[in-house]
Amino acid sequence: MNEDEVFKARGIVPTAEQVAIQCSRDPYVIVEANAGAAKTTTLALRLAQALARGTPPGALLALTYTEPACRALDEALRRLGVTGPERGRMRIQTFERFAAAMLLRVEGARVPTYDTAEQVKPMLLRAVERVVGHADEKYPEELNIPGSGDAIVESTLKEFLHLKGTLQLNLEGDGQALTPHLADELGHDYATLRIFGAYERDRLGGNPDQPRFRAEGDATYDLAILLLDDGFSQDERHPLALGAQVVAVDEMHDMNRAMFTVLKSLLARNRRAAFVGVGDRDQVIHAVAGADALFMGTAFDAEIGRAKRLPLGGSYRFGKNLARVAGRVANKPYASHSERNTQVRVVACADAAAAVQAIVSAAQAREGLEKKAPLSQVAVLLRHPYQSVGIENGLLDAGIPYAADGFTSYLLRPEVLLIRGLLAYADDDFKAIESSDTRALVARALLLFGGATLEVRGREGTDAEALLKEACHAVAENPRLLKVFFENQVLRTGSPPACQRLQAAVAAAHSQGGGDVLARMVAALQPQWLAAQVLVQSWRVRQVAGNIAGLVAMAGGYGGAHDFFIALNAFEVRQRSLKAKDSLTLASIEAAKGLEFDHVMMPFINAREFAVEGDSTDERNLFYVGITRARNQLTLLHEVGRASRYLVEAGVVVDIAAASAGGG
Repeated sequence: MNEDEVFKARGIVPTAEQVAIQCSRDPYVIVEANAGAAKTTTLALRLAQALARGTPPGALLALTYTEPACRALDEALRRLGVTGPERGRMRIQTFERFAAAMLLRVEGARVPTYDTAEQVKPMLLRAVERVVGHADEKYPEELNIPGSGDAIVESTLKEFLHLKGTLQLNLEGDGQALTPHLADELGHDYATLRIFGAYERDRLGGNPDQPRFRAEGDATYDLAILLLDDGFSQDERHPLALGAQVVAVDEMHDMNRAMFTVLKSLLARNRRAAFVGVGDRDQVIHAVAGADALFMGTAFDAEIGRAKRLPLGGSYRFGKNLARVAGRVANKPYASHSERNTQVRVVACADAAAAVQAIVSAAQAREGLEKKAPLSQVAVLLRHPYQSVGIENGLLDAGIPYAADGFTSYLLRPEVLLIRGLLAYADDDFKAIESSDTRALVARALLLFGGATLEVRGREGTDAEALLKEACHAVAENPRLLKVFFENQVLRTGSPPACQRLQAAVAAAHSQGGGDVLARMVAALQPQWLAAQVLVQSWRVRQVAGNIAGLVAMAGGYGGAHDFFIALNAFEVRQRSLKAKDSLTLASIEAAKGLEFDHVMMPFINAREFAVEGDSTDERNLFYVGITRARNQLTLLHEVGRASRYLVEAGVVVDIAAASAGGG
């Protein structure tokens, strides 16, 4: 292939800015862009250009923060004309998945991955106990642990995520004995750092080459630590010596120190590789994990090499109307190079039900869609998963297929599965839940909220997670076992206060019928109390209230427990049957990052509901990310008199009093 050949994109005519990035021969290129400036498409052009110059697809590596961003890059390559076999041979991965693959080369066996904070909680509490009970603690007076048990888990896990993302303890405290003075210098509580050390020793199991488990961010962290130790003497033995010729990073603004350490070593071990990274400093939404835009700025130049900065200044995604709104939110000039007449609509709704109806009507009317565009080009973006309950029911009632991204359907959330399990037990009809996968999740939810532990004679010492999966699978495959499982496992080994509530809820389900049967069950069950006992993150506990409230509102139209139980199962069956390629997108804002849609609807932009913990840079950036996903139409919905201050500051709500309730 001719080294000077320019890749001819299918379906688009690249701008001068894009061509400069596509054809650049600078060793390091960083693209500073606004939302909607076609960052992902431009990155795809750069990769396609490498193919045109004869680079083997397997020598192209692209790293992102999230799986949706990986899919968006693959789709951009497809649209430009890169073939499926070529895309399949490229390595397009999240940093975490890439790190896990590299560690597998070293470790030789897969390490169990824990996806939830609840799975990690026992190990964290064990670390707390070890620190508090350590007889030789030099500074016992400094072990001021804020609360006890579950109260400290959420905040401590956030601290751990930040410590790992920033590598602060390793880079600034390495080799020094941990003292209160050092902890103060690092800006952390001494007790937190002591717990972190105990937790990590437990996680690694005394063998850093084969950890006992990994949780969120651990693969990238473990690889970064391995690279900092630099125990590899020959390139051919180094896990990152991949023969890469182009290394690309999308969403570079969300890079943290651990990711940057991996990138730095990757480029050092693949010296022939050119680098291109793209990002928007106003889209940092993972600061809790140490994300910092400096890694696409001064840190890159100082630690890797001086990069050529190339701009993608204006938006090609949306027109001037939305560009003005985005500029106000980001507080920066925002040009639009698009000829689209993007409509920005603000709808004041009487209540949540009115918002749902507005969404359903807009989807049915195909508002904002191009003539031949699929329904998947309509996206409803939510700040909180519990907000999907009414919307999902409205879409199901209207026969509109939808696909959830960034959260599970409300029918499969643990607290809803708990209700479904109790109704199944009361009705003695577990088989009515058709999916065996769902039945397994129901069994897990009953154990979780019951505070129960599995006890199987002859299986003592078996890994708890493996035993849990096996037991739940057995109940799922033989629905008649639910009664035995609930009575002999959940009620027998569970927390007495929790089990009393489960039994009271079953009794309520058995009582006289009526549309308020679920309300009576919920009053007896006290799901918020149960959730507070077993769920780690406070935001998840709050979500329980929202999900259950939506469920209670839905139950009012049914005659009793049996009717409602059957209806929920029918809803799940209908949801599965409606799934199609042409499905409306129902997603969290985080999951939509890097994507774009003809019509974006953002409901519930209400005071104290969008940013429930107050104003913050991350919350504002999330709002900015959400509104800038739209091409043809952006619809923002709020309740009358409850408009978020973000709507006022964006200039789309002019009545300041509408946002006077405060909060985002």
